[in-house]
Amino acid sequence: MRFNPYDDVIIQSSTVTAVAIQSLTGSSAVNGDGYDTSVGIESLMVHIRAEIASGSPSASTVAWKLQESNDNGSADAYADAKDNTGTVIGATLDVHTAAKVSTARVEGIMLNNQASSGAQGGRKRWLRIVSTPAFTSGSSPAILYYAQYIGAPGSGAVFPVRSTVSNT
Repeated sequence: MRFNPYDDVIIQSSTVTAVAIQSLTGSSAVNGDGYDTSVGIESLMVHIRAEIASGSPSASTVAWKLQESNDNGSADAYADAKDNTGTVIGATLDVHTAAKVSTARVEGIMLNNQASSGAQGGRKRWLRIVSTPAFTSGSSPAILYYAQYIGAPGSGAVFPVRSTVSNT
């Protein structure tokens, strides 16, 4: 039985080699560690915060995107997670003059059906956040960056199986 709102929230930092707060430099993508959603989450929100860039660049951004895999990249390589319109889940934050926050609601956790035929949808078991900084000039520019998953634990409800035939 849940007695207060804190019982209904799961918060997990997105880490890179077990470190939550990252200093992004250069222009290479930084892959977050995989997050196993089989802990009982029905839906979640990705929360990103990027601080103002240091090093006086004339322009600075962080592009982030969500990726998913069935097995944390072992046999099923991570691929961009898309919403129901086919758009990659993510955003680009301009952090040249102000810190920015970005959020994205992610549905379909534990409803994965990636069959090659028939209805498809849902999320794969493992998620990760990939962040890519970009700078124009500056002296060793860097961006402090933090990402986390905020989820709603499952209620134990049985969800319908996706099919090509209507459930109604």
